[in-house]
Amino acid sequence: MRKRLSLILMFGVLASTAQDQSAAHILHKIQQLQNPLRVLYLAAHPDDENTRMIAWMANDIGAQTAYLSLTRGDGGQNLIGTELGAQLGVLRTQELMQARAIDGGYQFFSRAVDFGFSKNADETFEQWNRDQVLSDVVRVIRSYKPQIIITRFPPDKRAGHGHHTASAVLALEAFEMAAEADQYPEQGLEPWQVSRIFWNHSAWWEPNIDSLAANDPSYYVMDVGTYLPELGLSCNELASYSRSQHKSQGFGVSVARGSQKEYLKLMKGEPGETIFSGLPLSWQQAGYEEIQTELAQIEASFDPRQPYASSQALLNLLGKISASDPNLVQIRTSIKDLIADCLGLKIEVLSKEEYVTAGSKIALEYRVIQRSPLKVVVQNIAKDAHYSLSDDQIFLRGMTENELFRADFKMDLPNTASSQPYWLEESYDAMFQVADASQIGAPENRASLTIPIKVALEDQGFYLPVPVRFKFSDRVEGEIERPMMVVPKLTVAARISKLFFLSDEAQNIELDFRAFKTGEHTVVLDTEGWKIEPAEFTLNFEKADEVLSKSISIEPRMGAAPASLSLSLKQPSEEGAEEVYRISPLRKLVEIDYPHIDKRMILEDPAIRLIPMNLSIRGNRVAYIVGAGDKVPEGLSQMGYSVDILDENALREADLSVYQAIVLGIRAYNTQSWLFNRKVQLEQYAAAGGNVIVQYNTRSRSFQGSDMAPYPFTLSRERVTEEDAKVRFALPNHPILNEPNELILEDFDNWVQERGLYFASEWDEAYQAPLAWHDEGELDRLGGLIIANHGQGSFMYTGISFFRELPAGVPGAYRLLANMISYQHED
Repeated sequence: MRKRLSLILMFGVLASTAQDQSAAHILHKIQQLQNPLRVLYLAAHPDDENTRMIAWMANDIGAQTAYLSLTRGDGGQNLIGTELGAQLGVLRTQELMQARAIDGGYQFFSRAVDFGFSKNADETFEQWNRDQVLSDVVRVIRSYKPQIIITRFPPDKRAGHGHHTASAVLALEAFEMAAEADQYPEQGLEPWQVSRIFWNHSAWWEPNIDSLAANDPSYYVMDVGTYLPELGLSCNELASYSRSQHKSQGFGVSVARGSQKEYLKLMKGEPGETIFSGLPLSWQQAGYEEIQTELAQIEASFDPRQPYASSQALLNLLGKISASDPNLVQIRTSIKDLIADCLGLKIEVLSKEEYVTAGSKIALEYRVIQRSPLKVVVQNIAKDAHYSLSDDQIFLRGMTENELFRADFKMDLPNTASSQPYWLEESYDAMFQVADASQIGAPENRASLTIPIKVALEDQGFYLPVPVRFKFSDRVEGEIERPMMVVPKLTVAARISKLFFLSDEAQNIELDFRAFKTGEHTVVLDTEGWKIEPAEFTLNFEKADEVLSKSISIEPRMGAAPASLSLSLKQPSEEGAEEVYRISPLRKLVEIDYPHIDKRMILEDPAIRLIPMNLSIRGNRVAYIVGAGDKVPEGLSQMGYSVDILDENALREADLSVYQAIVLGIRAYNTQSWLFNRKVQLEQYAAAGGNVIVQYNTRSRSFQGSDMAPYPFTLSRERVTEEDAKVRFALPNHPILNEPNELILEDFDNWVQERGLYFASEWDEAYQAPLAWHDEGELDRLGGLIIANHGQGSFMYTGISFFRELPAGVPGAYRLLANMISYQHED
């Protein structure tokens, strides 16, 4: 089967904010609506999905195609910034949303947290609540009702990652359980029987996949590189653009063109001549003959020069489609959007401010234009909606062709409005805690405020949900559109996230307070065992979105233990309440903003850690060469070093003799190709007495590791993923373990996520490996830290995850790194 689809392609953030109303886009949607088939692609992480398969299913076959990613990628690395953990999860969620906007798919998630690399499914299920993740997969299947499921990975060790294997295992279990009424009845969803589940096999696992598939009837082969003349692109071109949205993972790819085979192996379900055999590829086959007939007539009569001529037929069809039939929810939504597109109708409700506070009265601007000669009437706010509006704000407007109408009005924002990502509302460990079950599976929050706008055409009407957005114009970039974001009245940010105390002397910390509501705000600070001055103070903000700074003195009392600084907002209680004041915790506002995504925000615990530490260092200056982006330089500053960030020019011209060490950021050689040209300079610096410390890099066909070192060694994919893996001092007398800080086994307690990754596997005899550790059931890994004396100085390669441990405030990681920077050896 082949459907010809047409669209004008939009890239990057435009994909989520622009409204493509071209005739080609409209025809594309009309054609796509005629295929009710639903396909669910399933894997573990953002960027695991095969965008070629998704683009082909959605744009050539015309099926509704979705990707269920079990995690949001929170445990990965970041090639374009310093976001890790929850922040990275929000960034990668948005990258998926941009990818789907290009390849035409939908997006779902489970509540599973990406806790980093896992070596097998058993280890994965020790972290995840297996029943909850399985329940989430069943929920998505029952809600989305796919006839076909496709897994990216096999359900065994060939998947190469415990999360990958687990995704296929859960998919196979959910295939059966989604159809059983006695499984997860609390979901309140009807059972759904998926017809077939396939594994998207490839030459990655089996180089002879062609011959294997040719001789095994359980394999199906398809060409997903098909060319769509009306589009002027092939499906794998679309897939390439989609794949390149995963920028934080460095997954930008060249644009692929030409024939491309994909292989699907049937794992469960009845075999057929094709993967679609016996499945509904038209509404008629699905039992809705009238829908199929009318859509075919609309397509046949569609005039690209007069798209509005199809709007009445679409509106008539909408009136015939039952709003209570769960199988027809998506087509009703799509038809409403199509009518607006045919009319050239654009409706916007824009906030005058990017940030607003819950419960406040917000100023909005209503904009509407329609570009057809038809009689179109638009009502700005639905009369039956529960909004605080005066009578003069409710009006009907007959729209003149191509005339922009604008009006200002105000609205009370509900007290419950929030822009905090729903999966981050509650604290979590290996599973996100989601109080509202209806949100489970959803890719992201509903808009903070969505207003239903009634559109009437020749006395027939329907509602369009219009999310409130914010727009501004940049002199370079032009118009920029973002969500309207709901924030607290006051937020706080510290210049540093950790304060180390090497003595009992008081230290100062600078706090920045950002108010989104004018007036006085009283702040209370407290933490047990520490003296804080001032412990309470009031700040007066004369304008919204103003930032005021306050210096706080913190002194450890005798025997003070590590603690977090508590910051709260003190506010008068509501009238009639017993307490005079109520205390609410202050939050840190984090903005996730890159050109290729739609901006998002997170509210986090300020997490200002107060850490007494026995730490000694040698030297006072360190140079840092940034790689993929990390917060190690901040940690070095907290240790007492003056840190200079060197780029290519600065390194070439700098007097390196002033530095105790030169530290290279994670994946520096993967991201800064000019570093290979500075090898001699760095070796000369080491020979003269300096320490060169290279943090982890990944190997490639052209880069094995020795390119950056004075003596050969080989990079590997070896890692220790268990953060509590037992440590062995392989060279207990080595200076790295003893000077200037004598390390003990307790220094390796309370590490986070992992010990390290991309260890060295083979090395020259010039290197020494002082540390050994291993995951359960494996042999010792010695390549996490290798050290070679070079002249009067040294070269070190380390896969130890300092980029995770330092931001987490792990004292032992600081002490080990201090010893590495301070390293001295005798000739």
